[in-house]
Amino acid sequence: MNEPLSCVVERTVRHYRMLRPGAAVVVGFSGGADSVALLSWLFQNAGTYGITVAAAHLHHGLRGAEADRDAAFARAFCEARGIPFFERRVDTAALARAAGEGVEACGRRLRYAFFADVCKQYPDALIATAHTLSDNAETMLLRLARGAGAKGLSGIPFVRGRIIRPLRAVTREQVEAYCREQGLSFCEDSTNADLRFARNRVRRCIVPQMKRLDPRFEEAAGRAAKAFSEDEACLWELGEEALQAARFKHGFSCKTLLLAKRAVRMRALQKAAGENGAAPLSQGHLDALDAILSAGGSCVLPGAVRASVSQGVLLFLKAPDGFSAPSFQVPLAFPETPLPDGRTLFLRPLSAKSQEKPDFPFSNAIDYDTITPDTVVRTRRPGDRFCQPGRREKPLRRLQNDLRIPAALRDGLLVLADRDGLLWAQGCGVSARAACSRKTRRIAVIEVKECTENWKT
Repeated sequence: MNEPLSCVVERTVRHYRMLRPGAAVVVGFSGGADSVALLSWLFQNAGTYGITVAAAHLHHGLRGAEADRDAAFARAFCEARGIPFFERRVDTAALARAAGEGVEACGRRLRYAFFADVCKQYPDALIATAHTLSDNAETMLLRLARGAGAKGLSGIPFVRGRIIRPLRAVTREQVEAYCREQGLSFCEDSTNADLRFARNRVRRCIVPQMKRLDPRFEEAAGRAAKAFSEDEACLWELGEEALQAARFKHGFSCKTLLLAKRAVRMRALQKAAGENGAAPLSQGHLDALDAILSAGGSCVLPGAVRASVSQGVLLFLKAPDGFSAPSFQVPLAFPETPLPDGRTLFLRPLSAKSQEKPDFPFSNAIDYDTITPDTVVRTRRPGDRFCQPGRREKPLRRLQNDLRIPAALRDGLLVLADRDGLLWAQGCGVSARAACSRKTRRIAVIEVKECTENWKT
């Protein structure tokens, strides 16, 4: 690939619409060749794209005098051009030990946190990192060695949220050629030669062998990453459709999810878990979650979320005390009642002539005049009985079973009660004595917000 860096970057920026007029671009600026080329190109073309440019340099506290040299170089480079320069020093090794993570992962986390902090200085900010086509090929090989699927083999994205990578389509050789042509000096990181690091072994040992097979290996890897990315996007779209088809009041239908192909189902499960507070799932967690769809039972997911299957329904439960649903009772207040578990029950006034009233027996529209000063909001209790409009009274637990409300949810569901019994039960509707009729003068609709489990009133 002999095309000049500027041409490739211009095409990349246009294709992915990376730059918008009025934006500030915060460049992750290490002082190495890649970041020097990126910052220089953006600075030279700032007027063309109507952007402002700033540089952010994180001193990781890992390489002693060499890191001090890089920081001084980066500062001087920006001062000479009038580019706003932000610097932060951290002890990455100590922070990694405290967090129980690897130094490389900790450094990456600290960098992006720093870049995000710098962005707060600007009303409309983007973060630009200097990842190249060569970095992408190395990343794909590293992920392949760890057994990555389509997502991992999609490589480094050109755009992720407000993070842009204008150099993503150029090789390291093109970067260095650009620096020579522009007369740009840059810093060399001595740790790049240290073969104790996996990326360096890939860069210095494996990539050269791949280039012996195909001199344009990095471009070929880029094409493969694009194909994987398109496949992954398609699978996620199908996964969202499968999840939507499986979604209903209590949770997600196991039967419907099991109809989807496994690759699609895995995406649907990942999305469902994320929606309900789980951290990103490993393949092992996904396999466990998939297994309970047909076998039943439960499994614990990252983020203190428990997934369980009850009556053919997949549920996700997250509670601060470790999945138990604490019982409580508080006086009903109008128009809202804060509850001990973080939820809030609202009473929303509604005209008696409104057409908004839901159909029975699941109506949450209550005859407001049946609410007395002693009415409370609480969880269910042994012996609770409930009478739906036009039906016979029966134990609440039996009614919940008849309505196929999953057992795992029942202890956390709410009721309105007074000294004479239940006025309303979540998922069962309003009782016969509190139901609206033609004689009803005032109506209140009951709504529950900020639920800690997968339940929609």
